[in-house]
Amino acid sequence: MPKAKQHYWSPQLHLEINQNENKGSIIYGLFGPNPTVWTMFMFFHFIVAGLFIGCGIWTYVNWSLGNSYALQLFFALFMIVIWLALYFGGRLGKKTGMTQMHELHHFMRDTLRTNGIHTED
Repeated sequence: MPKAKQHYWSPQLHLEINQNENKGSIIYGLFGPNPTVWTMFMFFHFIVAGLFIGCGIWTYVNWSLGNSYALQLFFALFMIVIWLALYFGGRLGKKTGMTQMHELHHFMRDTLRTNGIHTED
């Protein structure tokens, strides 16, 4: 994608070319998010999961000691809400980048065809 058209959710296309036995090549393509975006989302997911486990332990300890555990339970449930927000935010970002993914695919296919390379979609 040209820099002017790139946005936060722009996908990337990784191509791998493997030689075939009959002196040809096979091209494999993998669409994915920008590695920075992927790393950030994974970091947030791990933080939320760690906080959820910590709040769950804290809730259990207070429950087993007979203390009030409403605040701890609220935080544990709030981590689930944050995780759902991250999940649906990622899905929304994936949908936002879908048109650029199709543009990348068509660019790759057209480039290969103009160079006389047969493609199977």
